[in-house]
Amino acid sequence: MDDLKMALTACMEEYDREIRQAVSQLRPGDGFMGLGRDPRREPCHLRFYESAGELVARAVREGLAPEAAAETARFLLTLSQAEGYHELTDPMREAAQGHVLTLTALLPPEMAAELSEWYRGQYHRSQRLPVQKKVLNALERRGKEA
Repeated sequence: MDDLKMALTACMEEYDREIRQAVSQLRPGDGFMGLGRDPRREPCHLRFYESAGELVARAVREGLAPEAAAETARFLLTLSQAEGYHELTDPMREAAQGHVLTLTALLPPEMAAELSEWYRGQYHRSQRLPVQKKVLNALERRGKEA
């Protein structure tokens, strides 16, 4: 496992730990009708998203190899389907797919085409989020550059 993937995994595990800790500290009624603490509004959500984005951006600036870019893109695209994480991390794991946009220029066209074909089958067209549509379009465009 390369350094970037290990760093992203550690970032995700820290995020999961933080959200589980926040949930464990809830009192009955917290979050109900906007009162008390709402774990959906914890700062760890945004912290994870920004940290993952910074890790990817730094790797690109430092000259990430095309093979590593492809592996990282696959990791980010499958992160939302990973098991064992708290359900409150689901939206940000979906949003983190947007960081693949930073990697698309580094992907070999044939790998981008392969990823776009796989990705298209993961989400029904009518259920794709805006970030998923952007990622799919970017992968398809890169895949046609072959």
